[in-house]
Amino acid sequence: MPYIKLNDLEAIVIDFTSHCNSMCGNCSRNIDGVTVNPRMPLEHMSLETWKNLFTPQVANQIKEVIFNGSYGDPIFNPNLIPALEYILEISDTPPVITIHTNGGLGTQWKELAQVMQKFPEPSHVTFSIDGLEDTNHLYRRGVLWDKIMANAQTYIGAGGLARWRMLVFEHNAHQIEECEELAFAMGFKKFDINGGHTFSAINSLADKAIEKFKANKKDKAREIKYDSKYLDNVERIKSIQDFSTSVIKCKWQVKRKVQISHTGEVFPCCYFLSDRWPRNPESPYAKDVASIDWLNVDDYSLEEILNSEWFSTYLPESWKNENRYDICSKVCGT
Repeated sequence: MPYIKLNDLEAIVIDFTSHCNSMCGNCSRNIDGVTVNPRMPLEHMSLETWKNLFTPQVANQIKEVIFNGSYGDPIFNPNLIPALEYILEISDTPPVITIHTNGGLGTQWKELAQVMQKFPEPSHVTFSIDGLEDTNHLYRRGVLWDKIMANAQTYIGAGGLARWRMLVFEHNAHQIEECEELAFAMGFKKFDINGGHTFSAINSLADKAIEKFKANKKDKAREIKYDSKYLDNVERIKSIQDFSTSVIKCKWQVKRKVQISHTGEVFPCCYFLSDRWPRNPESPYAKDVASIDWLNVDDYSLEEILNSEWFSTYLPESWKNENRYDICSKVCGT
């Protein structure tokens, strides 16, 4: 029995490129927010790989394509608009398109808005903007505020549906309401908080500071209380010694989606992809990922990959204590 059958698949998450203009502290594409990860192949997904992935069967089957990279910003890939146009050409029932970006890149925002309007609602671009002009760059290092504002205005002005999503830090928490006001004044249709996870940002060579933050669930965004015992998820996880007997319920299998890297490799989730080219190759997660011979849509169809014996190793019933992956235990184990 496969991990998920093609006719049950609802969403494909695409890491469309490993190029980006920013050096966010928690991103897999850089080392300590300073240098580009040398283990990561620095390239765009090609149109050939895109077409190998999206056969007419796949394009008509899935409900959503999500451009949300572990390594890069999809706007950087010059193949973005041609890739979207290709989906329209081969699909009778095109999927909803969601594109995540820091907003500081690109020139074809008007053209992007025009092609996005040809897809079903609520196809949109999510702009990840973490504060205002004086705070956004503290985490989104290298992203220029004026460029974000100009690009968002061009996209929205051309009829594109846009969403403002904000990571909340201690240094920008006081700006939530002001950001929301600005978002709606500019024509964003939705403002929300990227919630549910806690992080610990790394040392910044730019401001010589360690910023700890919590991305709060949106319904709690205006009631932020910074309690240090909850801020550092890394330390909390380290305090839990044994996940080997946890019961795994795969979040991505439940949501019926898979992840595709910019090189065309197919993953059961983004957590494996994040350690495909690890910042720390000695981590147990990275060693797990390195032990797997990932299948690629340039070599096999997506249906063949999902039906393969190789991919069935991600079935919950195969996750016995002796062969479970550490990342599955810690992310999806209870």
